[in-house]
Amino acid sequence: MGGFGNERHADRVSTFIEGELVRLRRFERGDAEVYRGFVNDPEIAHRVDRAGMVTAEEHAVWYDALVTSEHADVFAVDEKAAGTFIGLVWLYGIEPRHARAEVRIVLGKSHGRGCGTEALRLLVDHAFSTRAFAKLWADVLAFNEAAARAFEKAGFVREGLLRSDRSLGDRRVDVIRFGFMNPKLG
Repeated sequence: MGGFGNERHADRVSTFIEGELVRLRRFERGDAEVYRGFVNDPEIAHRVDRAGMVTAEEHAVWYDALVTSEHADVFAVDEKAAGTFIGLVWLYGIEPRHARAEVRIVLGKSHGRGCGTEALRLLVDHAFSTRAFAKLWADVLAFNEAAARAFEKAGFVREGLLRSDRSLGDRRVDVIRFGFMNPKLG
């Protein structure tokens, strides 16, 4: 299966991927601290199942591992109108044998304007056109209706419900499993 080399992140993400609302680009070390602020925001942390605060040291280790991993392809998301970094979208757990990957997205306070949907669409196009994936999938906490809508608008379909799949504080929550098959592979 082509397109699954060991190239480093800087080599994989060398150009912009432009949309109408957002631009995807290489995730730089300077973006990482802004992103840490997003995942440490209690509202955002709740929506993405983040259990606790992330220290600067933990985040630096995570950043280095993510951008050098051969099993991830990560992009910073910039809102074009404001020219600002608003979050990340990435392929995670890339499985060459099965030609699939998990899709993850975390945006700051810019939800509800279509940026997440467009970032997902751009990532899907990238994954299917340059990485030869057969399938992409994502898990969304069932109460995160905005994220579920963004995935559906981007073309993902609900494949199932994982009942009481995650522990969130003192309760269990359901997870929606989304999938997107490469239409070129029929």
